[in-house]
Amino acid sequence: MPEEFLLSYASFDAENRPFLEWQVDGRAERGDVLGQELSLEFDFSTKYCTGWLDFANHCSQACPDGATVDEKYENCLKCRNRTGFNPAFYHADSVSAQQEKINQNPHFLYLAYFSPEVIKVGISQEARGIRRPLEQGARVALKLETFASALIARQYEAKIASLNGIMETVAASKKLGLIKQPLDTATAEQALADALVRIQQKLGLDFPSRTLIMCDDYFHTEGRDFSSVIDMTGNKVLAGTVVSVIGSVLITEYDGQLLAYSLKKCIGHRAQTAQGTVDLEIPNTQLTLF
Repeated sequence: MPEEFLLSYASFDAENRPFLEWQVDGRAERGDVLGQELSLEFDFSTKYCTGWLDFANHCSQACPDGATVDEKYENCLKCRNRTGFNPAFYHADSVSAQQEKINQNPHFLYLAYFSPEVIKVGISQEARGIRRPLEQGARVALKLETFASALIARQYEAKIASLNGIMETVAASKKLGLIKQPLDTATAEQALADALVRIQQKLGLDFPSRTLIMCDDYFHTEGRDFSSVIDMTGNKVLAGTVVSVIGSVLITEYDGQLLAYSLKKCIGHRAQTAQGTVDLEIPNTQLTLF
């Protein structure tokens, strides 16, 4: 990792390993983070556009204008138009040629389990494998069925999202709080089975070819107790050895404590490697359950 950079992206690669992507001098680079000892200081005073995705060449491109953006965005308008991707395409009056092409690809429908009370429905491109549920931080997911296009998959997603107890979105802050809860696989499987029963009873839908995905296996949480993890969201210093990445939450071990950082809050901000002794202010208030 370079001494100074713009953090531009965080995800999982084709082998489902977490990575960070950063930009230096207009070039995008990426690297593994698990096991890495980090000591970074972020500048949260200004948020920059993280560039655009060139779908044709499968690569990230830095914003040619070096534009700044409001905190709620990751890209400037020009780069959003260059990418042409809109995950909420079904709410748009029109879609780009890039989005049309993506929509024509096979998409799968899935349920994502975060806790017994928090289950969401979603769709993802079949070609991306299980990366979307991993990016979302689902502890367990149930792949229901693959459809010929995004439009067909979306119709099923919308119907299921209309049911009580199945969400379409889960706030990042809520996911962060739920990390404290240990995963009980049997409880997760039962909660997903109960959701399937509601879907069948209310909508008359059945998915006999469904597949269980143990997302937690890719988060490297085994043997760790996250009940006392400390929320470091907003802290400008990210420090410690990376022990886990759960969706967009990066967890480090620092001085015998587990610290949780929201990567979403860091993306679009410049960072530099902290020199000398790290002065890390650890909050007294720990994560609370939502």
